[in-house]
Amino acid sequence: MADAVYNNFKFGAMAGTFNLASAVVPVYVALLNNSYTPDVDANIYFSAVSAYQVAGSGYDAGGKALSSPALTQDDAGNYGKFDAGDWQIANVHLTGTGTVRYGVLYASAGAEAVCPLICYFDFVTDQAVTAGTFSIQWAAEGILNLT
Repeated sequence: MADAVYNNFKFGAMAGTFNLASAVVPVYVALLNNSYTPDVDANIYFSAVSAYQVAGSGYDAGGKALSSPALTQDDAGNYGKFDAGDWQIANVHLTGTGTVRYGVLYASAGAEAVCPLICYFDFVTDQAVTAGTFSIQWAAEGILNLT
């Protein structure tokens, strides 16, 4: 589950601005270094965080789209869930800071200044990737859920 959901996304979800069930606007995961300081109030669009992306071979700026995103309703557990296939990038070799601290989900709607941030994940410690696969395994409860 996400460590925090950006407030602009919360408002947009309630106002009907954001539709995670739509395949029209794909949801991406971008990887950020430890220089980023999360701010769920002030960070609204991807342009606010893009300068903190990791760099290296195998990682494209902007990250990578989620595979098989889906919304489900769990009547037994009394929640709605947004989930997707576990996420990975193979053959990554990071340069510069060489580590990943955060994963940020955003709706890839075009230019960075109009791509709304959804939530972020704090990996707690810096994750080094020198030559291999970087993976995120989503929790059984999904990426986001509303209880």
